[in-house]
Amino acid sequence: MPFTYQLRYASRMLRLNPGFAAIAIITLALGIGATTAMFSVLDGVVLKSLRYPDVDRIVAVNTRFINEGRSIPRESGGDLEDLRAETTSFEAFSFYQSWEQGVQVAKSAEFVQASFVDTDFFHVFSIVPFAGRAFTPDDGGRAAVVSLAFAQRNYGSASAALGQTLGVGGTAYEITGVLPAMFDFPDKGQVWAAVSTIPENLTRSGYNYHAVAKLRNGVSVSAANEHLQALGSRLAAAFPRDDGNKTFTVNPLQDQLSASVRSTLFILMGAVGLVLLIACANVANLMLARATARSRELAVRAALGASRADLVTQLLAESVVLAALAAVLGIALSVVATKTLLSVGAQFVPVTLLAGIALDWRVLAFALAAALLTSFLFGIAPAWQATRVDLQDALKQGGTRGLLGGGSSRLRSGLVVAQIAVSLVLAIGAGLLFRTLLALHDADLGYRTEGILVAYANMPAHTPAEYEEAGRFFDQLIGRLRQLPGVLGVADAYGLPSGELGSNGYLAVDARQSFTTGDWRTLPHADFSAASPGYFSTIGMKVLRGRDFNEGDTSDRPLVVVISESLARQAFPNEDPLGHRIVCGFDMVSMKGMTVVGVVSDVRQDSPASQPGPGLYVPLDQHPQRADQVEVVVRTSGNPDAMVPVVQKTIQEMNPQVATKFTTMTELVNDSVSAQRFRSALAGSFAGLALLLAISGMYAVMSYVTTRRTSEFGLRSALGAQPGSIVGLVLGDAAKMAMVGVIAGVLLSLAASRLLQAMLFGLKSTDVVTYVGVVVVILPIIVLAAALPAWRSSRVDPMIALRNE
Repeated sequence: MPFTYQLRYASRMLRLNPGFAAIAIITLALGIGATTAMFSVLDGVVLKSLRYPDVDRIVAVNTRFINEGRSIPRESGGDLEDLRAETTSFEAFSFYQSWEQGVQVAKSAEFVQASFVDTDFFHVFSIVPFAGRAFTPDDGGRAAVVSLAFAQRNYGSASAALGQTLGVGGTAYEITGVLPAMFDFPDKGQVWAAVSTIPENLTRSGYNYHAVAKLRNGVSVSAANEHLQALGSRLAAAFPRDDGNKTFTVNPLQDQLSASVRSTLFILMGAVGLVLLIACANVANLMLARATARSRELAVRAALGASRADLVTQLLAESVVLAALAAVLGIALSVVATKTLLSVGAQFVPVTLLAGIALDWRVLAFALAAALLTSFLFGIAPAWQATRVDLQDALKQGGTRGLLGGGSSRLRSGLVVAQIAVSLVLAIGAGLLFRTLLALHDADLGYRTEGILVAYANMPAHTPAEYEEAGRFFDQLIGRLRQLPGVLGVADAYGLPSGELGSNGYLAVDARQSFTTGDWRTLPHADFSAASPGYFSTIGMKVLRGRDFNEGDTSDRPLVVVISESLARQAFPNEDPLGHRIVCGFDMVSMKGMTVVGVVSDVRQDSPASQPGPGLYVPLDQHPQRADQVEVVVRTSGNPDAMVPVVQKTIQEMNPQVATKFTTMTELVNDSVSAQRFRSALAGSFAGLALLLAISGMYAVMSYVTTRRTSEFGLRSALGAQPGSIVGLVLGDAAKMAMVGVIAGVLLSLAASRLLQAMLFGLKSTDVVTYVGVVVVILPIIVLAAALPAWRSSRVDPMIALRNE
């Protein structure tokens, strides 16, 4: 019989069983779509290389503190020239600083990701501009290149951008080149301003620069690290105070960029892989159960002369049709899921890694093959048995053996147990991540978030006089904003909690400690912020001792500082900190020493997941070097978003060269935990999908079991058994399978729990409440999946059930 005829017949058979076909197709499609989308993102972020020439030779240079056993992705200015001289390992070397800042174009300004890079930066990446040229050694402080998107948005075309003047950080740069669209390092950069190859800050204790290099051809990462360790030893001997405890390492740039999300993506990939396994197991159960229901049909075909090959070919055709339909739907789901993951993942995955990621056809082929193999194996198994059974028994209506015996029943039950166990593992993981989100939401931040508008504002400044002018501008702006209706408080700051700005470093107290003698790494360490008067009350921080800043704390008055409760305990144990003097490297002015005038409550500076720690606050008016780019906080009585137009208009009327962008305090905090939300949402989705598949698997098996036991239940009813007892019998069998699956799932979760510990906040990976809660929720749901088959079994007419026995 031609296979094409078999395919047409298979299509008719599936149309006659729409329930089975729909469940099987959707189950396989969900597994295919989820697996393909997740692997496409994992492959693009972690496994594939960046789209740069010789990318395997491009490395990030890190500083490693030997005694502390930790590394940071930054270098001190004083060490950069020594690293540049490491020509044994490096063909090219460069440093950069990058953040989102205001740039001035003609008579307007906007916030973009802008970088200050030395003139060798593009040599490391071997990037050829789309238009114009890259930097020459003489371009430091005067030339800039921009992205193709920036050129088109602001000048109409790449060629029109060349020769135009662009303001960055208060300095005018001439645009000499436009980069191709594929290059946006670092952090989706749009503007790169050239600086001298000699860094401005040459201290060896301030880690203000990032560094990248291209390895010489044939030099491995391990060989380069050996050379850098030797360099570190030489510098430690030459500069024991600053370099005595550190060395340098390189790491492939791809690995460096993906390090923060690598574990998350691998865990999520494992979760979605489990979903695919559950989907395949579920389809296997459906195919086995359906084959048993068709035992009489297959026996009739065999009795009429159909060979084993005919039966196998027929069921193979049905498997092919089933897998093909699932493939079509799976591809559609894969496309949608991949786009969704990229959109959501852009909030916490380095954007450079997301460029060019699309549906991965290799893993799609694998998922399709797994689906086809599953439907094939469990579809033809009944046909393989069809010629090996007692046809007389099989032809009976409700024959006791059918085509598949006890071994098949054990297999189906085992598949359901495995589904339950895996779905429980995913549910427990999702539960832990969800409870982490709740803990982060309930964490005491130390400041208020509701009703606060945040305006990032950058006024171009480069000279001391320009910084002073910027400070006066923002003081005037605060005065005007305070007069607006609905405004309860206004202040500006550099270093808002969960914001983009800020600094940190060491500090010395009175004459007991010093930056010039001893090991400065033993000094207290704190987050540094600058703020205007009224800042603490505006964001809801409490002044515990002393006073807030006031209008008299100007640059011509004695320098003052306010410290956090944690810093007071650390730097002044058992002492009153008020009146003591502090020296820190926040800027050169503060090296004169600042008098402690107040103590404020602690805050979680980086995000709700960070612990409250030492903080140091200085008046912006006394430190004008920080006054050009600030966060203006406006506390309102209503919706803070409604204040955006009037605040923006006020700033533009005062100075159109001030770049602005707006958010709210609530959005800042939410963005700071976006990675946790992403993990929780995906894990919850996978767990919910797995649970639905496990429920359908239990339903399919119990439907099969009750069908096989129709005669038994009929006999029980004839002998006086009540419907409730029959329902209890079926549910009892379901409960046994569910309990075995739950126990296995709990044990697997405990074994794998350590993988999640680093992602949790406020609870352990073995949290009893989560485990018990998940089991209490899932176990009844799984058992209730057998309720409908159990109810049907209790309504069997004994005469009909026993008629053919």
